[in-house]
Order: sequence, then C-alpha cells, then structure tokens
Amino acid sequence: MPVIIDTAMPAAETLRREGLTVSDIHSAMTHRRIALVNLMPVKPDTELDFLRLIAPCHGNTAVTFVNMRSHQCRHTSPEHIQQFYICADQLDLTAIDGAIITGAPLEFVEFENVTYWREITNLMDRLRQHNIPVLNICWAAYASLYHTYGIKMRLLNRKISGVFTHSIIHPECPLMRGVNDGFTIPHSRFATWDIEDITRQPDLDIVASSQEAGIYMLASNRYREHYVVGHGEYDRMTLDNEYRRDQSKGMSPNVPSHYYPGNDPQQIPAWTWRDTALTIMANWIDTLGFHQ
Repeated sequence: MPVIIDTAMPAAETLRREGLTVSDIHSAMTHRRIALVNLMPVKPDTELDFLRLIAPCHGNTAVTFVNMRSHQCRHTSPEHIQQFYICADQLDLTAIDGAIITGAPLEFVEFENVTYWREITNLMDRLRQHNIPVLNICWAAYASLYHTYGIKMRLLNRKISGVFTHSIIHPECPLMRGVNDGFTIPHSRFATWDIEDITRQPDLDIVASSQEAGIYMLASNRYREHYVVGHGEYDRMTLDNEYRRDQSKGMSPNVPSHYYPGNDPQQIPAWTWRDTALTIMANWIDTLGFHQ
C-alpha cells in the first residue's frame, strides 16, 4: 500500500526504484496521518530511513515532515526544509493519528541547553493533551522521559555500537506482535538509563531489553507513548558509515559488535534486523486510527 508524501521529495524516487508505492499528498484516499518530527542533521537520509519502514505497512499512510523553528539546520539545505517541512507550531494535531520524533546527536548537550528545548517539549505536551500516540526514538526517548518523569540519561565512556540480541520482557505490548524473542536491532549511542530510575516509575513498562546493550523499548501506561533507543530504521551500511566516520575523526571507535561477518570491517554486514524493524513499525501504525 502506498506511502503518501510530496512526490517531489528525493526519497520518492528511491522508494519507487526499490519497488515501493508512493502517492501524492493530494490523494483523497482514506489513510493514516503521521507527523515525522525529524531532528537529525542530514534530513533526507532520515526521511528515507523511516519511509522505507512505513511504505510497506498495510493501508495508506500520509507523512507530514516537521522541523524546529528555533533551530537552524546546517546540514540540510534551507530550500529542502522550506519545500517539504512545516514547523512544529504549524502542525494541526487534530489532523494526525500519530507522531514519530527522531533522535538527534545531542547526548553531550544538557537538555535545557538544546536550542529548541522549549519548542520540542511544548510539542510533546501538546501531543499528550491530544492523546496522540508517539514513537520517541533515541535522543527523543531520553528527552521525553527527562521532561515527563525527571529521569536523567547516563553518559557512557564508550559508545554502544552494534547489532544486539534482545529479550521480550512485556509480550503483551502491541508493538511486539509477531516479533520473535531473541530479535536483533542496531544500537548506536553514548547514553543509557539507570534501571532503578525506570523501575521506580509504575507507569513505565520495559518492553524489550538486551543483556549487552540494555533497554531497547519502554512503554507508558499513562500516555500512548513508546520510547525506543535502538535503530531499526538503520540501513544495512549505516553502522559501517558511522564507524568509518569516527575513524576518520581519530576517535578510535570499537568495531560495531555482532555486525560484520567474522568481526571483519572489510566484510559486508548482513541486514539481520530488517524484518523485525518492519514488523514493529507495522504494529505501531496498526494501533493508529484513520483520516478521510
């Protein structure tokens, strides 16, 4: 079934070339409406990553791309943002069924010092007031839990990077429907939570966790929200690109765990998490309503 976006977006041509169906935003068909709040610097890459997960889902899904007015993006052209994005304060929450808030490379910045902190937390509050389901990814998950529950993220000495095996702790979570215990998902982060801070909150359930990488997904009983710190949206080569980028910066990164065959960075990694990531996204979208 089609994903509904502005077909002038660069991602549209790539999706079609990969055999996925794209329809124009003026389509009158019944569909779900998702706001993708894209906080990543290189926005076209993140657009494609998430659209590749959304496009194969059952039913028609329209995606609105949202940017922060209070932040000037230096890694995506102003023309791209002006043409394809709206600002958070322009988002009509009565016209969306769900929202995805992406990660951002901000782990070493205090939350209150983030240029758009007031804007993003205002949006989070508005989404809750309208009872809109939210999928918070990586930094957005840390930011949301800090804003809502006062739970701080803890910085690590070394980056968690690799493809890790996970156990399902809360199988009743709708997002785990059809997901096998022992599934794999990439992680790429310098932060984590202290488990005691999570378990002290009766409103939060640990949905899935990795013995090596820690918590992967939390769910809130009070709000229709999930908090995900893994990256199912990652392309096959994203961790490789990050590893070589960090090498070029002289950061001496560890080889991503369980990623390259034989732990050899000269080998092409297997895309072992793809089916799981598609299932989780389809499950989340299935929990949303429809708009005409």
